Amino acid sequence: MKSSKKRERLRNLRWLRTVLYILLPVTIAALLIVPVLQKSAVSAGLSAAQSAQTTDWQPSATPTPTAAPTLTPAPTLTPAPTAAAAQTGEPTPVQTREPTPVQTREPTPVQTREPTPIPTQSIEAVQDQSDDIDWYDGYADPRTINAEAVASPEDLTVLVNKYWSIPEDYTPDLVLADSSKNQYIRVEAEDSWDAMRAACETDTGYVLYLCSGYRTFETQAALFSKSIQNKGIGYACSKNAMEGRSEHNLGLALDISTTDKGVISSGFADTAAGAWVVEHCHEYGFILRYPKDKTEITGYVFEPWHYRYVGNDLAGTLFASGQTLEEYYGQVPAEPAES
Repeated sequence: MKSSKKRERLRNLRWLRTVLYILLPVTIAALLIVPVLQKSAVSAGLSAAQSAQTTDWQPSATPTPTAAPTLTPAPTLTPAPTAAAAQTGEPTPVQTREPTPVQTREPTPVQTREPTPIPTQSIEAVQDQSDDIDWYDGYADPRTINAEAVASPEDLTVLVNKYWSIPEDYTPDLVLADSSKNQYIRVEAEDSWDAMRAACETDTGYVLYLCSGYRTFETQAALFSKSIQNKGIGYACSKNAMEGRSEHNLGLALDISTTDKGVISSGFADTAAGAWVVEHCHEYGFILRYPKDKTEITGYVFEPWHYRYVGNDLAGTLFASGQTLEEYYGQVPAEPAES
């Protein structure tokens, strides 16, 4: 009986082993195939859904075509028909828009400084005073001359002498000049003074020095009075100006020497620096104001140290012509009356 049970158990084990041998490969294969099938099913489902969506939006019936919209042209401006055109029925001409001309900027003209116009006082008016003017060795006494005030004392080219005076309330714009005895000059003359001084030093080795520049009316009056007291009226009339009739009151007159001298000298014209200034001063806007051969015109003796700033244009003109300011403006003063 025991042996039959044993045989039955062995038979069952064989059968179980056989079943395992069959089921194990099938199970493994199923585990590998099922994911692939699921993935395929999902892909097929997505394709079907997309296909269905594509089919859903299409119209079931062919739509009736509509006419393409016609673009309306921009309206053109037409003038209102005249009465005559309305009566005749003629078509109104279409007004066309003219192109706007391009505006071009005109160049701004360069303004050039014109010299002071000829003073309004006539030659005849000056000559009419000649009988009343006191003369000393050919030089007029300014105290006996009824001078006329200039209209534009600020003009660089203004004429000032015994017959043309500066308004007493005029005050120029001044600057302290380099290489000077604490002297002031007009702002417009500063750069020219510096440039002329530098050029003279380069060419001659001498440094120009400004002994006297701007003077107030009070200072000029004191100098004229002192000259009369110390040297006499004849000397004063030939070498000194009254207050208001001196170019020093303009701030445009420069009494020049050199640093090695430090004072004005009648021999300045004979020095290397003095000769250089005579020949080159016009290049920097200066003129020798009282030349040796024009004393009867300028009203003063030769002053080789006295230079006047008038600007490059007029300085070049006067240098080329040899004229004084009086001659340039046609204002040659009266001659001494016959005794």
